[in-house]
Amino acid sequence: MNQPNSIASAYSPPFRIVAKYFIAAIVSFVFMSFMLMINYNDINGHHFQPKILSITHIATLGFITMIIFGAMFQLVPVVLEVKLFRTILAEIQFWIYTIGVIGLVYKFWYFGSELSFTLPAILLNVAMFIFAFNIIASMIRVKNWNLTGTFLAAAIFWLIVTAIAGILLAVNLDHPYIKINHLQYLKLHANVAFIGWVTMVIMGVSFKLIPMFTLSHGYELSLAKWAFALINFGLFGINWIMHYADTGIYNLIFGIAITIGLILYLIQIYIIFKKRVRKKLDIGLKFSAVSFSMLGLSTLLGFSFLFFEYENITNLTLVYGFMVIVAYISTLIVGQMYKIVPFLVWYHKYSSKVGIEKVPMLKDMFSEKLAELNLYLMCVGIIIS
Repeated sequence: MNQPNSIASAYSPPFRIVAKYFIAAIVSFVFMSFMLMINYNDINGHHFQPKILSITHIATLGFITMIIFGAMFQLVPVVLEVKLFRTILAEIQFWIYTIGVIGLVYKFWYFGSELSFTLPAILLNVAMFIFAFNIIASMIRVKNWNLTGTFLAAAIFWLIVTAIAGILLAVNLDHPYIKINHLQYLKLHANVAFIGWVTMVIMGVSFKLIPMFTLSHGYELSLAKWAFALINFGLFGINWIMHYADTGIYNLIFGIAITIGLILYLIQIYIIFKKRVRKKLDIGLKFSAVSFSMLGLSTLLGFSFLFFEYENITNLTLVYGFMVIVAYISTLIVGQMYKIVPFLVWYHKYSSKVGIEKVPMLKDMFSEKLAELNLYLMCVGIIIS
């Protein structure tokens, strides 16, 4: 199991580190789902509302980013064949980050409370900078660089940009100083977070995991390289123009670049799936297929926003946000958890006992029928919502 084509190796950090992040993320996911259910009637109209902002940050910080942190602590050492720089930093980061998430979510929900936005934002920034330092310090020791590493390095950069934009917006909510519309910077914050941070991680990791899980080979990654260039060009562009009140034609140019980049990525994923030896898709890959379809729909909807005033159409922004956060990202994460978590638990608990005593098989680590039901219910829920 120590070969490069595995998600665990001698380079892996202690399982308790990764498990801590995964457990916290799962708790956040369940809490987010519960809050969506009991506050369903309140989620309509403009997106800049306390409850919507609170639930959004439970999803983006408590679930999505938390799970990415844990996954990167596991996958960066394995994929790049390098030890994590300091596991103690991952421990410290977890507690600072968790307190920051709780504080920010609470403040958004109770918007008028005396707690400031700035304090939890500072904690989140400290945690994210610790994470970035830990990963970068690990990456600089890599001897055999690959495309996945390039995507992950870019993702770290955009995480820092997202964090800085977030704290500037938090300060502005406490002590208004931004001359341009706050919502314009909020749009930048969201785009950089979802495309630069989250999607860049997804892209990089998928080029490693999807071929591994499907046994795909005999394909080129030229489209992936073009996707990387176009998306990052577009992200740098929108970061530049968002500081001006009139974005003009440039917004269209950079938006088209990002759209083409995402489409090229999806074509690349399609090629990888087409070249697979393992024709039957397991439950994790079924989730992935649904997720990539949702990314395609989200990309087309986001592209259409370049041509009309979408904020004037009631609930359209909320529909877009739901498609990105739940239909695309959350569906993909849930599917990958069915692949990663059972393997890691098996690897750390049973791999040393193989040949000595009877151990369970990977397929015995979770219920396939419940996972199928999970996928069905998520798809139905996405369509109904």
